[in-house]
Amino acid sequence: MKNKKELLKYINSLKEKIRGHEVLQRMCADWDAPEDVLDLIPIGFADLDVSARTDHGVIYLSYKVLENDTEPDIENDHYLIHEISHYLQQCYGDKPTKGSNEGDYLDNEFEQEGFQNQTEYIADEYSKEDAVKYINRVLDKHEVTDPEEREDKTEVLLNIAQLRARRVNGV
Repeated sequence: MKNKKELLKYINSLKEKIRGHEVLQRMCADWDAPEDVLDLIPIGFADLDVSARTDHGVIYLSYKVLENDTEPDIENDHYLIHEISHYLQQCYGDKPTKGSNEGDYLDNEFEQEGFQNQTEYIADEYSKEDAVKYINRVLDKHEVTDPEEREDKTEVLLNIAQLRARRVNGV
């Protein structure tokens, strides 16, 4: 495990990687948040059974992401995009968000928005194939095996129609 100074340096490198990215800019615009909100978000590490979590406006990354053995083709910056979605929902929304443990995780509208932003970022920064691979790993982890349900959840989590519209319109 890295020391606190190294962890802070790592967090700052992830922030710099996503800073100014069009997905982050759009998310800020959608929530009427300043583009420099990234500098205000508290981010740290914790022992988690998931890759990352946002709780009361604080983003926690799992120490496991430092090993990066679950996403060998892409870096960990995409987790910040997902969690910043939750930060904006929690801190700029007008009502409490539904927690990730309430009901079916993949049917939770707040989680779906996080995955949509995250996979759009992965598609832009890496490739659409990497975004699809990531969602397949998520569906595997959540044991979604029915082919029809898997196809439906893939479409929702990737927000394929919205991704295509943005590419066609050059947005």
